[in-house]
Amino acid sequence: MKFPEITLSRPLHPVFTEMISATEDAVRYQVIGERFRDGGSISGVSNPVIHFAYDMAVRMRRYAAGAIAYNRARSALLLRQAPRSQLVYACSHLVYGGYPWIGEYENVNALAFYSPALLRNGRFAEHLRRLLGGPDCRAIRVYSPSAALSFRAIFQDEAVHRKLHVIHPTIKFPAEGREFPCRGGIPRILFIGRGFWVKGGALFLQAVVKLRRAFEFRVDFISDLPSECDHYRTELEGTVNFYPVGFSRTELYTRFYRASDIFVMLGMADSYGMVLVEASAFGLPIVAMRLDSGVSDVLRLTGNAIQVEPDHQIFDSSGVHCVEPEELVRQIRTDASTGVVDRIVDALAALISDRSLREEMGARGRAAVFDGPLSVHNMRQSMLDLYATVTG
Repeated sequence: MKFPEITLSRPLHPVFTEMISATEDAVRYQVIGERFRDGGSISGVSNPVIHFAYDMAVRMRRYAAGAIAYNRARSALLLRQAPRSQLVYACSHLVYGGYPWIGEYENVNALAFYSPALLRNGRFAEHLRRLLGGPDCRAIRVYSPSAALSFRAIFQDEAVHRKLHVIHPTIKFPAEGREFPCRGGIPRILFIGRGFWVKGGALFLQAVVKLRRAFEFRVDFISDLPSECDHYRTELEGTVNFYPVGFSRTELYTRFYRASDIFVMLGMADSYGMVLVEASAFGLPIVAMRLDSGVSDVLRLTGNAIQVEPDHQIFDSSGVHCVEPEELVRQIRTDASTGVVDRIVDALAALISDRSLREEMGARGRAAVFDGPLSVHNMRQSMLDLYATVTG
């Protein structure tokens, strides 16, 4: 089936390269706004006027009236050249002005810029309910069942519930991972996480200090190590190689994923986690936190993880943020409990000591990405089914 051209608005995340590639034989996309960039900061911009305007916009959107005005202004700026009759696929933003549109969100928290106070604000929530439940919004694509649950928890409106479609983002199976690497020798652990505290960097390094007393292994630690934790460079010398964040996906594939035996991602605020899909493609068993978010949904599909119960996470049982991100970091930094560190130690010890277990778990994850529930084929068919539902 051929579909009319779709306006793809502001596809910042690299997952959209995969979506376009998988569906471009059936869909023509007109891409507007920024595209295929990681993160949401403007750190690479030097103009002080732009920084001032950005800071003012961030301050304004903390409050209901400001957030509504911000959303309207952003929609108007992005869509000023989009054809009125053309379906808009809005990547993590809202659409105003009578355009037919699909909204795409990691979970409901993205609608309030990840602020639980704003999301629970009656005026703002009602504004969202009317917009998402109105006739112009044709569908809401979310990344996981937990994300759909988060929408149902905030919006008690069947008109919104009917529009929810769960479609897991995924990656094209990496060419670097097609030849299954022959692993052996000293186990190598890979940790990747931008945002040292909320990604569990401190917890992981504390676990490594304990583990190295009983096991021989090596670690590649890719994170933004803060100066106050710089002592780990000396304390863990010979066991841990420290790297700053910023490697390209190709560099990660060829230099790190292929050389690793175990993957660790201990984030406590992740809504999904594409690195888990990447690690699975390379046949790596995973140690991760058990979160009330799409992270655990993905790991249920891959079947290749040992999940650790966290002491803190940003989600409540319905997948909605229950603390502000800044407060979560404060809790993590001030909590002296060692219980979660011991749980991480136990999970890693089980994998370090048992090569057969690593291989068995890794094979399950690899199959899930290659031709299973997280394959590009499945994602493509789900996207085309969504377009058929909206345009039919």
